[in-house]
Amino acid sequence: MKRMILAVLIGCLAGCAKQNESCSFPKVSPEHTHMQALLENAMGYINPDHGLIDEASGYPVEGWNHDPEKGLFLRSFTQLTSIGEWTELLANIAAGYADNPYISRFQALEKLGKVADSLLADQADPAVSAKGLLGNFLGLENGRRLGPLGEEIEKSKLVEAFGAEKAEAIWRALLEKEWFTLQRGETEGRIKRSDKYGTEHFTGPLEPFADDATKTKIMELMDGRVVKAVFGDNVNLSSSIAKAVGALLHPDIKDDPKAIALREKLERFIAGQREGFHYLFDKETDTFIFGWDATKDRFAGWDDGRGKWVVGHQNYFINEFRGPFTFALLRHDLPINSVKNSGFKIKPYRMQDGTDRYTLATWSGSAFQSLGLTMFMQELEIPGWKMNLENTVDIELDFAARKGNPGFLTESYSGNEMEYTGDVGIPDIAVTGAERIADAPSLYTLGVSYMIAPEKIEAFLAANWGNITKLFTDHGPWEGYKTSEQRAIEFQTSAHTMSLILGGIGTGTENMKRYLKFQGLENKLAAFNKPGEAVNFLDESVKLIAWTSAGDELVPYRNGNLFQIRGEKVRTGGITVVLPQKEGVSLSNGILKIRYRAADPVKKAVITLKRAPGLPIKPMVFENEIHTRFDVALGHENSIEIPMPATPGLENIKELIIVYGDDNTAVPVDLTITEFEFIPGIGK
Repeated sequence: MKRMILAVLIGCLAGCAKQNESCSFPKVSPEHTHMQALLENAMGYINPDHGLIDEASGYPVEGWNHDPEKGLFLRSFTQLTSIGEWTELLANIAAGYADNPYISRFQALEKLGKVADSLLADQADPAVSAKGLLGNFLGLENGRRLGPLGEEIEKSKLVEAFGAEKAEAIWRALLEKEWFTLQRGETEGRIKRSDKYGTEHFTGPLEPFADDATKTKIMELMDGRVVKAVFGDNVNLSSSIAKAVGALLHPDIKDDPKAIALREKLERFIAGQREGFHYLFDKETDTFIFGWDATKDRFAGWDDGRGKWVVGHQNYFINEFRGPFTFALLRHDLPINSVKNSGFKIKPYRMQDGTDRYTLATWSGSAFQSLGLTMFMQELEIPGWKMNLENTVDIELDFAARKGNPGFLTESYSGNEMEYTGDVGIPDIAVTGAERIADAPSLYTLGVSYMIAPEKIEAFLAANWGNITKLFTDHGPWEGYKTSEQRAIEFQTSAHTMSLILGGIGTGTENMKRYLKFQGLENKLAAFNKPGEAVNFLDESVKLIAWTSAGDELVPYRNGNLFQIRGEKVRTGGITVVLPQKEGVSLSNGILKIRYRAADPVKKAVITLKRAPGLPIKPMVFENEIHTRFDVALGHENSIEIPMPATPGLENIKELIIVYGDDNTAVPVDLTITEFEFIPGIGK
């Protein structure tokens, strides 16, 4: 015991000595001086002098900016993703991965203790938690944590408070004042808060109700606190805490009594989430419900415009929650059908050199939806994920070079006044067809990108260093850069700044690996990522059917491992590939390869992957699709290589349906496929 106390004391003194030294990131190459400098600047965000950590809870505030006159209150609340990342960062500092001048290793353990105690207290507090899941946002007020302000007002609550006649008048006045928009018919309103909202603005139609008693009661009803437990935010928190436990299992610290006690507390919190996660699984759809408003006992969703409440589901797999979702599934024994019924789309992006790169498309074309905030589910050891992620980084680098962007396009502040939006992204790899904002790159996804392609990101930083350093401040870099106006976007959030740090220091994979071993989950992850078997789709046992729904019929020709279709004036046509296996095959974790010759270009084609019928699983909302095209190449064959992610969602594939063209334009088709196969588990 005396030796242990002495070791802790020596660690404290050594950590404190570093207060006057620069930062040290042992997993970042010393030759990568630009990444080292970027991370060193970002670490300024955690300097206690800036007051970005709530003293009572130990949680980080939402962000740097605080300007009540403009409606910015980023220091008055926090979110779960930020809490998780802060927990993770403190554990990394304690383990020696991020020595810095602001927080010593010993101090990091002390601060981590406060966070752990707050998490456990809040998990047991019905004002901010339900079924073990915390509300997605927490207000920070007078040393307390509060649920966020409600987003809806019910007319019935006004009737209860003021009687039917007066309530009707107040309802109409609030509506005319535009403090809410109607939903669910005339019975509920969705609140719209702005700088003209609140007790100081009972003017115009609200003037008859401006006496203190009435307006105070109205605002109490409008600004009631709620507990809304969101699936994605809670899996983010859960996975970050697991990585923190993994950092505290580092050989240099795992036997420290403080580290042992902290691991026990953090693990107790993770275990306490189990009930809530299972509650959010919807057996009717085999997917997770997006969230639950525990205050109203209503699942999260939206009004369909006809007064019907539509419950939202987590049924698209490729977003920022993919890695955390996978972790929660393994850790809490969640139903595997929840992943199988979360669909995805793969899309091509044409590089400046004329080649196509295929990657998993995100809903908004956002970098962080594709890459996540950090990398940790061993993706870089799994070929299907590694290839997809490497392609994504190459696409981001290519698009940035085209636009002169010193960062990647991703959900952020747009530089248009105070707008924060998910509309920032690359159109080619977005599911939505809505216009994207392409001149507001951010720095924060450069951290996780560095984990995937360190040499390329270091070169990108070097090439854009002049503009990147324009964002540097003593509290870390501003979030982004408005390329079209050549100026910094002067906003800064905790989640994004810490994501940059955590990705850059590159410990997520290592820390999670320790945690998975600690919990005996390694084999479950291996089974989740198991590659399929090799498949030759031109084998004689496979049925190939050419068809058209409009225009001339397609004439098929098959000879051994060759399949050709021809038609003079085809509008919509396709090929259905039917596999002989009754329950289909797995196309997980490998490459789908097509070699072909095209006499005429097929500009747009979609390959839909259909599951075998009769399986014990509900139908998918978003079926797995691959968007592709067939180019003309004179004198040689073209090749398409599509990286297939490792996921149980690619099991039991019975049919591949290739559809091209449209009913409005008749075009000639002359396509010869000479190779069509799935190659499991190989790297580039």
